[in-house]
Amino acid sequence: LLHTKSGNHCAMCRRLLVDGKSNGSACLGENAHIYGEKEGAARYDATLKAEFVNSYENLIFLCSACHTKVDTEVEDFPPEKLIEMKSEHEKWVINKLEEGSNGFTFAELEVLSKHLMSMGIAPNKEPDYRLLDIEGKINKNSLKEVQAEINMGLTKVATVADYLNRNPDIHFAERITDIMAQQYKELKTRYSDNVEIFNALWDTTSGNYSDFKYRAAGLGILVYFFEECEVFEK
Repeated sequence: LLHTKSGNHCAMCRRLLVDGKSNGSACLGENAHIYGEKEGAARYDATLKAEFVNSYENLIFLCSACHTKVDTEVEDFPPEKLIEMKSEHEKWVINKLEEGSNGFTFAELEVLSKHLMSMGIAPNKEPDYRLLDIEGKINKNSLKEVQAEINMGLTKVATVADYLNRNPDIHFAERITDIMAQQYKELKTRYSDNVEIFNALWDTTSGNYSDFKYRAAGLGILVYFFEECEVFEK
């Protein structure tokens, strides 16, 4: 969640820290504590509970250089400043995704669909295209933490549907549907947290690209299948 909300960029210098297209997809960032984890650590507060100290709310995603800086120059980086920095950075990420969402076209969807098709095809099944209460589905799957991202993806569902329906291969949409359903089932065996599954699926539909235009297009694809019941519980 921290990495996703940070757009995989350092919240301070905004350097890209997780690039899926690099060899090994190494994470070059660090989960930095706002209030220190242990006595003697920067900004340590003995009155805070351990659950909070190691939670998303008390972490900020930084590159190693910025992490060292905020933990060394403590007086210049009090908790309030880091909390504000994190908040402003996450707003920047949402704005960049919105720009990407407004800018992506069928060209980006073509690249990502080819990536998905290269993953293989699950056995055909009858899709379940019942209309759902999106708010209810978000609540049932404990995805409130990524509701802003889901809402953004919903604005592009019609574009994704149009792209799938225009493909000359009459089985194209069905095969993509099967792939997404299979990917979801596989991730369910690896993760118990639905936010982690959402993020992993988003990486898949984005082709592991870090460019915000591809991330926005991938979000549109993911939310299309979220709405159509092929991923997450009904």
